[in-house]
Amino acid sequence: MEKTYYEILGLETYASEKEIKQAYRQIARTLHPDKAIDEGDRKEKEQLFADVSEAYNALKDKVKRAEYDLKLKKLEEKGFIVKKKTDKKVDSTQRSATGTGISRSNERDLIAKKAYTKGMQILKEGDYNKAITFFEAAIENDNTEAIYFFRLAQAMMHAKKSFTRAVEYCNKAIIKEPYNNNYKLLLGEIYEMAGIKSNARKIYEDILKWEKTNEVARERLKLMGFSVDNESKSFFVKLFKKIRGG
Repeated sequence: MEKTYYEILGLETYASEKEIKQAYRQIARTLHPDKAIDEGDRKEKEQLFADVSEAYNALKDKVKRAEYDLKLKKLEEKGFIVKKKTDKKVDSTQRSATGTGISRSNERDLIAKKAYTKGMQILKEGDYNKAITFFEAAIENDNTEAIYFFRLAQAMMHAKKSFTRAVEYCNKAIIKEPYNNNYKLLLGEIYEMAGIKSNARKIYEDILKWEKTNEVARERLKLMGFSVDNESKSFFVKLFKKIRGG
């Protein structure tokens, strides 16, 4: 029988949202195409990551997760799934021992989310220096969210603050979510603003290596004066060439 989404991520069915995110990020890092030793290994990693992404996208969404849990319950009742003995919730003794820590953790997560939301509002208003303060507060209370580091780097870039710190925060976001090309695009833009075109070029070309249709990366390369291959030509151009025997 195929693995459940929880088994794919190496989790129990009562895993928290944070545990789901942490599991996904840890697995994603090991499956990055850059770690492939050859073309066969790369394709295998891509397929495995597709399964991991499918599991993560289902479990991170509360509605989708509830629907999936209901589906698993029905399969279990019909005998198609054997529930693992370790798959049980924390008992009352464990809850009393860890309850305070969990409560504090949830409280800090909530503070982080509020700080991030406020930071986004201010960022959209164009007050980048003030937005930086809120994104820093978000990270101080929860340093597991890649988006917090990404937005902090973005605000610092627009505010023309420390180039080194902007690169550092952007890289932290990339490490946490290595397949998010939006984070890589920002890093390329930061290098461009600093006048380090060689680094920017390397980042954009790396993006196109795995996502050949990324038009933003292609356009940035063209604007910097670098040639771009013709692999992203439209379907109609390719079809026309095929018809003409080109």
